[in-house]
Amino acid sequence: MQQRVTEAENRSATLEAQVADLQATQQTIIARVNQIRQDLENALDPVRAQQASGGSDLRALETEVASLRQQVDLLARQLEAVNAAAAGAAVTEPPRSGMAMPPARGQPTADPSAPAASESESLFNAAYADYTAGQFVLAISGFEELLVRHPGDPRGADALYWIGESLAAQDQHADARRRFLEIPQRFPASPKVPDAALRAALEAVELGQRDDAIRELRQLIAAHGRSDAALIGCMQLDRMGQTLPSGCRLPS
Repeated sequence: MQQRVTEAENRSATLEAQVADLQATQQTIIARVNQIRQDLENALDPVRAQQASGGSDLRALETEVASLRQQVDLLARQLEAVNAAAAGAAVTEPPRSGMAMPPARGQPTADPSAPAASESESLFNAAYADYTAGQFVLAISGFEELLVRHPGDPRGADALYWIGESLAAQDQHADARRRFLEIPQRFPASPKVPDAALRAALEAVELGQRDDAIRELRQLIAAHGRSDAALIGCMQLDRMGQTLPSGCRLPS
């Protein structure tokens, strides 16, 4: 009996330490999310964007914004996993015998909802890590594998977007534009559509397709006027010397 009590106390102490570690990880993730969100606000500050280098590189700005959003999404999923693990660690274990024994605090149980990543999520995260490391060929391969093996996955639009960015980073602007244009065709309901429309238009600028770029930017602003992508689209039209649509509000 005493041995069982001692084992339960040791198990409880170990699990309490694990919960403390999970809570510390949770706070670290929350702090990182808050910092990324602040970075995102700074990146979207139109005044800074216009002051930098006489107008700034809007393609780089949109890429930075999309990358920050992606980091927030990844960290949010990590935070959900940490919360699920902490919740599982807080579930008590029933006694192993019929005797009235206090349960060991913090005994984890098998929780099917936590925190093992799905294959599609693992593929996406690995490919995105390759992208952020500048391994663009590997990133494209990983995102393409996700699209082939999981064609209905909700990350499909994001995978296509980062394929486009990986191609653009290698100056393959025609291919990049084609992949950006593919997003609204394959994933019309995705929140990635405004970003993809903007990047397709910016790639048209890179390719010297000025009329196409202007038309697509105006369509973007008309359809998604409240989005960050529309704001950057307004800035690009302004750089191109175009009359701005009524939905555009740029600082003087």
